[in-house]
Amino acid sequence: MRSFLISLFLLGLPLLAGAEPSPYSPNPTVATLNDQQVTLETLRNKQIQDLNQQLHDALYQQLIEYSVTELAKTHEEIEANPQVEISDAEVASFYNLSGLKSRGTLSQLAPQIRGFMEQQVRAEHFQKQFALAQEKGWVTSYLEPPSEFLLEANIKTAYVRGNTDAKVMMLEFSDYQCPFCLRVQESIGNLIEAYGDRVAFGYRHFPLTFHTEADEAAVASECAREQGKFEPLHDLLYKRQKAQFPKNLKAYGREIQIKDVEAYDACIDEDRYRQQVNQDIEDGMALGINGTPGFIIGLYDPETQTVKGELLSGAQPYQKFVELLEKYLGRQS
Repeated sequence: MRSFLISLFLLGLPLLAGAEPSPYSPNPTVATLNDQQVTLETLRNKQIQDLNQQLHDALYQQLIEYSVTELAKTHEEIEANPQVEISDAEVASFYNLSGLKSRGTLSQLAPQIRGFMEQQVRAEHFQKQFALAQEKGWVTSYLEPPSEFLLEANIKTAYVRGNTDAKVMMLEFSDYQCPFCLRVQESIGNLIEAYGDRVAFGYRHFPLTFHTEADEAAVASECAREQGKFEPLHDLLYKRQKAQFPKNLKAYGREIQIKDVEAYDACIDEDRYRQQVNQDIEDGMALGINGTPGFIIGLYDPETQTVKGELLSGAQPYQKFVELLEKYLGRQS
């Protein structure tokens, strides 16, 4: 049932208009514009894709609950009311292992922890019962996840590390004053160390408006790039997120031993790379990036300098990046 979120909605429209219902289409026409059809695929973006996925997940969970509850009425092998008992020791273990001490004492959080654990055990039970029902042929699911949604991004003036001729790229849009961007830098460094011979790692700027000095920091990093010092300043800026005024940025140039400090200072004073930073922001927004960090991970074409892949938002766990990189490394031609 690919791209069914809007399709399900659209199927009801002819009924409201008093017309005959249209057959299901995975890529329905939603409008005509200058006599040209506008389809779902024309409009689909990351937000619509996420809504598609949420609807699929909710429908699938509801299907499991409904199927198990109904089958339990006619099949003794199916149990719809499992006895779930969570011991005090299990609650205490969860509390200690989950780092919850900063949120309250064990006695304060125990009811919430117990409820969460009971819900998890019940969900696992229903999953197993549904799998048994599928194996027995008592239920057949026709739900399919939304079709893969890929974005195509031009790297333009991105600073690229790793293998610049690689067929897989992780293109980052970040902000030097963003705490989440700082948090993910260690993972990125580890990824470059692990995959630097097989993957290109691009960096473009996306300073957020409420980080008032982040745009100046982005400009300064490009000024340092003129003299082959992008990476030293890049790393330092993430360590000095609270001090990125022009006087700080000039001092950092001397700290990383910029060769021509006068040229570096003049570059900052002239705001030389403001247009480039603004272009990065504009391109990021067009891709659906509305916060930092944001990553496009996918197949890279060095000739066209474009990466076609998936948008990953936020300071994700290291393993999530690994999964996507391995996915696209496996798709190389």
